[in-house]
Amino acid sequence: MFRVSLADTPSRAPWRVFLSTALGSYLVTANISTMNVAFPGLEASFADASRGTLTWVLNSYTIAFAALLIPAGNLADRFGRRQLFWAGLTVFGCASVVIGAAPNLIVVIAARTVQGIGGALVTPSSLGLLLAATPSSERTRTVAKWGAITALGIATGPSLGALIIDATNWRWAFLILPAACFAAYGFGKGHLPDTTINKHLPLPDSWGALLLAASMALIAFSIVQIRPWGVSFGVQATFILGVLIFVVVLLRSRNHVAPAIPLKLFRIRTFLWANIATLIQSFSLSASLLVNILWLTGGWKYSIATAGLATTASPLLVAILAPVAGRYGSYLGIRRFAIPGSLAWGIGNLLYVALITDRPSWLFIWLPISLLVAVGVATTFPLVSAAALVDVGPSDYAVAGAVLQVARQFGATIGVASLISLVGNSAELSAYKAAWLVVAISGGVSAIALIFVGDTRR
Repeated sequence: MFRVSLADTPSRAPWRVFLSTALGSYLVTANISTMNVAFPGLEASFADASRGTLTWVLNSYTIAFAALLIPAGNLADRFGRRQLFWAGLTVFGCASVVIGAAPNLIVVIAARTVQGIGGALVTPSSLGLLLAATPSSERTRTVAKWGAITALGIATGPSLGALIIDATNWRWAFLILPAACFAAYGFGKGHLPDTTINKHLPLPDSWGALLLAASMALIAFSIVQIRPWGVSFGVQATFILGVLIFVVVLLRSRNHVAPAIPLKLFRIRTFLWANIATLIQSFSLSASLLVNILWLTGGWKYSIATAGLATTASPLLVAILAPVAGRYGSYLGIRRFAIPGSLAWGIGNLLYVALITDRPSWLFIWLPISLLVAVGVATTFPLVSAAALVDVGPSDYAVAGAVLQVARQFGATIGVASLISLVGNSAELSAYKAAWLVVAISGGVSAIALIFVGDTRR
């Protein structure tokens, strides 16, 4: 066990540490949103595959990421955050090369799974390294900047990815990622701090993590197959098996010293309901991002570049408003912002249902509605994340944040599976309106869940 103090670190190291860790986090988040604009290109490359099958390019990443996020945090404390950060960047970069050069869809899905593993290794170690290299007086400001860079990944991923894909093809959106991973390594090499290593920590429940991934995969598969199979015995059996495996994970987590799901945290009311709200919100937001791209390219016949740019204003507004909402929501009460925010993006999607037609109208219809949705997201997502930690003790901040990420990725997986099952391979407006209606309803359900979070003005 050893520790290097901040005084032993060169004065310029915090800036290099910030660039290295923030870039690593940026890659993980930007890669998720870039995948939405790459989806039409995947459809063209693998024309024989249904949209339901192609969703596994997205879901394989989120499932691996969610299942390994909590164990990865444990491994970072046991073997060293710097070592795990380097390992995550290496895995992420190598998997990106395989995706870009993949000869068939099976290889793409397998490599995306490995890429999700790399993302899970990077995420818990990046912020821990940054905090270890930052004086306590500067930590709040530094973490805010780190969070802004991370949010920027979601905001700029569609536009940058669309420009790359439009100029080349979808493969180059992945082939350039190793260069960014190497840049993150270059910024941090020789400057990332040595953090405390506790080799006496128990190893995480690897079987629990694998079972959690299997449960998510089976539930998502059963939802995707509703369209081709109907509500058949195979669909029902797959869904039930997924639920039963999840119950096994919960039972294992009751007695394991380093469980896949730390159940003790769910005894905290604010944490429980904030995670429920996060799951609902991620269900709708992640799925709607993909559905919107598919409508713009399939319904309005936009090019991938145009569709990417058309969807950029909304996440950029989220990145701008989220810190402001966080500042005021922290002392005025999270529910005062988050409940109206949930209703706002629900109403925005109802406007999609009411106003979108086969005739393109980005400036007067799409843009105003997307900005309303953005205001709702900005006043909801970051505040719900904050609410989850209000009553959590400082020693559990890291694992509580990881659980919140698991809820977010699980919701995204089920949301993508559900809405793509609803839309299918159709280019009909009615199918997309049905998807937007589901998203709108989820906004109302999320608002109801947030009522039970309670007063968070601590």
